[in-house]
Parts: sequence; structure tokens; C-alpha cells
Amino acid sequence: MALQSTVRIETATLAHGSLTAASVHDIGTVPNNCVVLAVGSECIAAATVGGANAVSYGVTGGDIDGFGTGDINAGKATGAIVTTVDGLTNVTNADTVISAKTAGSNAPSAGSYKFFVVYAPMGNTGAAAEVDRDLLD
Repeated sequence: MALQSTVRIETATLAHGSLTAASVHDIGTVPNNCVVLAVGSECIAAATVGGANAVSYGVTGGDIDGFGTGDINAGKATGAIVTTVDGLTNVTNADTVISAKTAGSNAPSAGSYKFFVVYAPMGNTGAAAEVDRDLLD
């Protein structure tokens, strides 16, 4: 298995009114046989967040914080990116919908974000197939 080119998928721009306390947003589907490299947020319009807002990233309908958390308050200036992932061992074994869940408090009162996931397909290494040992002499 070898890493192939990376892919980034992201949500549409989510304005502060959609980013309420404990709101869940599906980022997109990571195909089977891929490894998640990073998840995070990108500030699209300067945000106002009245304190820490640790967004949990994980599997929709499953481990909601399986990929860790990132504080969108730490990246509230336009263009700021906050990424997180708990290791690179998160290889999917089926198509998996990834989600972002905002914290239960300190929802943004201004601004907008996109959430994203970066993954890489795992593929064949291109190793040699079976050889005829009689031809190696």
C-alpha cells in the first residue's frame, strides 16, 4: 500500500447563524481505503467568538471526536486555518462521512467558516508479480 495524491473536501461556507452551540455539520465522505491526514477549519470572514469553541471532528453517527478537536476561536481572523488529527492511523474500511460538531457554548456571533478534511487514497505499491524462478538462472 502506498499513499497517493491527497484530496481536500470541505463544507460550503457556514455563517455564524448556522454555527450554533452543539451544531453538527457534515464535511463530506471519505472513500473506502483512505487515510485521513488532517481535519480543520478555515475562517472565511472574520469571526466573533466569545471564548473557546472546541470543534470536534469525527465520524457522523459514530465517534464524533475520533479525529480530535480544534478551537475555531484560535483561528477567527480571515484566512486563518486551524487543523487537527489524532495520528494518521484513521484508515477507513468503508465510505465514511466526516463531521464537525461545534462546542456546546461560545457559538460565533459574527463571521463564517469552512470545515475541511484532507485524505489520501491508499493504493497498490506496484510491486512485482510472481516471477518464473527458472528464468533467473
